Amino acid sequence: MLELPPFAVYNLAVGVVTAVGLLYFLFFRPTVVDYHRHLLLTISGLLLFLVGGPLTELLVPTAVHWIHGAASVLVVIGLYSPVKSELRQDAWADVLLRNPERVRQSDEWMHPIDDAILGLFHSKDLVLTPAIIAYNIDYSREEVNRRLVELESRGFVSKVERGKYRITTLGNQYIEGGVSSEGLGCLRYLWTQRSK
Repeated sequence: MLELPPFAVYNLAVGVVTAVGLLYFLFFRPTVVDYHRHLLLTISGLLLFLVGGPLTELLVPTAVHWIHGAASVLVVIGLYSPVKSELRQDAWADVLLRNPERVRQSDEWMHPIDDAILGLFHSKDLVLTPAIIAYNIDYSREEVNRRLVELESRGFVSKVERGKYRITTLGNQYIEGGVSSEGLGCLRYLWTQRSK
């Protein structure tokens, strides 16, 4: 039987767990990872490094550097386009930052319902009533009403007429992830000064 040093077992276990996670995102979460060739190359390189490296170290220790080198080449080709001589920043940013809510910084007064309300306004660019918003985001009309009043006072939505609201430029910037939490305070101050 093959004697396994504890460090090799640890490396192999970490590699297998990470590989399972990568495979989960690759095959069972298509909204997270698109099936582009360069993404597959990068993930293949990571899998080869994480699983192939420890396996090779156990079975053929002299070839471990060759496996790591091949894995590195796959990762580099996945991240860099030698034909266009550029990093594939846009493709990776599209995959990793598809949902700006993941990177968006909300202010301390904000609630999760605020993102849902602003997201609905942003997706349709319509004038909406609290009842229609509540129906579409599965919150009560009363809760939506309370949050709309708060969002209006902070400059994220504006009242078009009685009971009808529209998203403002600040609300759109927030939803698109273009406003940091520090910037929210400055923009809110400017908004209130403009409204006076």
